[in-house]
Amino acid sequence: MTSKRSGRKRRNFIKATGVGLLGGLAGCTRGGDEASDGNGDGADDVDLSVSEFQDADIDWQQFEGSTINIGAVQHPWVDAIKPAIPVFEELTGISVQWNVLPEQEFRTKRLTDVSTGAGEWDVFFLDQVVNQFREAGWLQPLDPYFDDDSMYDEEWYTMDDLFEATRWQAHGGGYSDTWTGIPITVEVQTQFYRTDLYEEYDLEVAETLEEFVSNAQTIQENESDMVGTAGRGQKGYGMNIYILNTFIREYGSQLWDDYPDDSGLDSEGAISAAEWYVSLLQDYGPDGASSQTWSDVLSTMQSGSAGHIVSDANLFWPSLTDPEASDAADNIGIAKTPAPADGEFAPNAYSWQISTSKNADNSEAAFLFMLWASSEPTNTWLHLNSSAAFSVRQSVWENDEFRSRVGDNFAQVTLESLQAAAPDPFDAKYPEWGQTYSEELQTAIAGDQSAEEALTNAATAAEDTADE
Repeated sequence: MTSKRSGRKRRNFIKATGVGLLGGLAGCTRGGDEASDGNGDGADDVDLSVSEFQDADIDWQQFEGSTINIGAVQHPWVDAIKPAIPVFEELTGISVQWNVLPEQEFRTKRLTDVSTGAGEWDVFFLDQVVNQFREAGWLQPLDPYFDDDSMYDEEWYTMDDLFEATRWQAHGGGYSDTWTGIPITVEVQTQFYRTDLYEEYDLEVAETLEEFVSNAQTIQENESDMVGTAGRGQKGYGMNIYILNTFIREYGSQLWDDYPDDSGLDSEGAISAAEWYVSLLQDYGPDGASSQTWSDVLSTMQSGSAGHIVSDANLFWPSLTDPEASDAADNIGIAKTPAPADGEFAPNAYSWQISTSKNADNSEAAFLFMLWASSEPTNTWLHLNSSAAFSVRQSVWENDEFRSRVGDNFAQVTLESLQAAAPDPFDAKYPEWGQTYSEELQTAIAGDQSAEEALTNAATAAEDTADE
C-alpha cells in the first residue's frame, strides 16, 4: 500500500479539558464551535496528537471541505468524544455537525431520516433495529470502504483489538456477511455482591447457579429487611429477557434452533433456565420483582436492601461504589455472572454502533469519522480523560493507567466477561416477538403461569411473528 499521507508531522499536544459524562447535550451544535460553549477548545486544547493518526496509511484529507451530520442519542460517549472533535477536524478538514437528541425523539427522527430517503444524517447511532434497517435496504454496507486502500489501513487500525462480540454485532448479530456499522461502546453482564455479608457468613463468590441460590438464601434468612437478590422482571425486549437469554445459553440452548421455523424458546435448556430465574426472583427477590426495571435493580442494591444482583450491566459499578449514590458503596464486590455447574459461561453483551445510510450525501467522509472515533488512539485517549468505561478495545481494558483509574478487579472481570460474551442475535423482527416473549416471562415471575407455559407460549409467538 502506498502512503498517501499529506506529510504533516507536527504534534499537537494540548491540555485535556474535563469531561462530564452524566449531562446529555441536546440539540444541534457544531464540533468546530465547541470553544464557544465550553465543551471543547479546539485541537490545541486536547492532549491527543494529530500525528498519531498520520501514522496510518490513510488519505485523511481526501474529503477536505465537506461536512458530516451526526445523529446521536444523549449518551456518555458523545460527551466524552466531543472535546476531541477538533482533532478530527484538523486531521481531515471535515467539519462535524452534531444532532444530539433524547432517546425516543432520536429513534423517531432516525426512522424518518432513513425510511424516507432523506439522508440528512451521514452518521447515526444504531442498536437492536440493525437488521430491520438492513433488510429494508436503508443501511450502507461499509465493506467497500474497508476494501479501499486510501480509506483503511488494516495494520494501523488493529481490527482484532475490537472484541469479537462487538464485531459480530456489527455484522447484524450473525445475520449479515457485511459490516453494518462500527461498534463504539460495549457493556457486559456481571454479578454484584455484598462483601461485608460474604465475610460475616463465610460465603464464597458463586461460580454456579446452585451456589448463587445458596448464597442468596443465607443472606435472606439471616438479614432482616433484606432480600437475597434482585434482577430484572419488567417486560420489554431490553428488560427481563436480556438477563434470561444469558442463562438460556448457559443451559446449552439458543434463541433460535432454525430461524424462522423453530424457536429454541421451548427447548429443555430454555425452560430450565426460565424455571431457575423465575424461582430465584420469587423465592429471593423483592416484592413486585416482576415489575423491576434495571434502574430498580440498581437502586435496590444501592439502598443496601439486597445481597446480590444476579447478573446485570458491568456499568453499574461506578453507581454502586459511589458513596454519594450508594449506601453500600464500601461493600460492593464484582464477579463474573454464575453459570450452571455443567453449563458454559456466556454473558450477554450490548453495543452501540455508528452507521451510515444509503441515502447519505457524505458516507465516505462519515466512514473516516467512524474509523477515527473507534481507533486505538482515540479510544485510549477517551478512556483516560473521562469517566468512560465502555471501551470496545481490549487494549484499553489491559491499559495499566486505565485499570488503576477504574479498579483492577472491575477491569479484569469486565475483560474476561467481554472475551466470553455471547450477545443476542437481533433478527429483524426481534423487537416484536421479543416483546411478547418478555410479557410471557413477566407473568411467570408474577406467578400467573409456570415458566414452562410462558416459554412455550413465547416460542409459538416468535415462530408466528417470524413467519409473517
